Amino acid sequence: MKALKIIFSIALIGLIFGGCAYNFIVEEDIIDPGDPDAPEVSFSAEIVPIFSSKCTACHYTGNQMPDLTPDNAYNSLNSSRYINTSSPEQSLIYTKPSPTGNHMKYSEAEAAKVLTWITQGAQNN
Repeated sequence: MKALKIIFSIALIGLIFGGCAYNFIVEEDIIDPGDPDAPEVSFSAEIVPIFSSKCTACHYTGNQMPDLTPDNAYNSLNSSRYINTSSPEQSLIYTKPSPTGNHMKYSEAEAAKVLTWITQGAQNN
């Protein structure tokens, strides 16, 4: 009986400690939009995924403008008033969803990425 209690105790301790896990939170790298040496931000690889995860629930074809679906985002943004390359920080695609804006919010890293993309000329790359 004593051996059974010892085996049961060891198994219970093993289950308790074996079930513990720690998931490390990896901080997002925040690009400095004013850095002339910042790596080039790709519209298709970096900006479109932000729109897909944060914006396309409302901004899709036939609904709220601009249409930010992957196939239409670039043309929709460039055929309207949403990008201001002469004053990137005043671009509506940056200010409306910025961390201090009043729409679905970008994270700080996403906002910096969008601003950097606009600062770099808002290319369709």
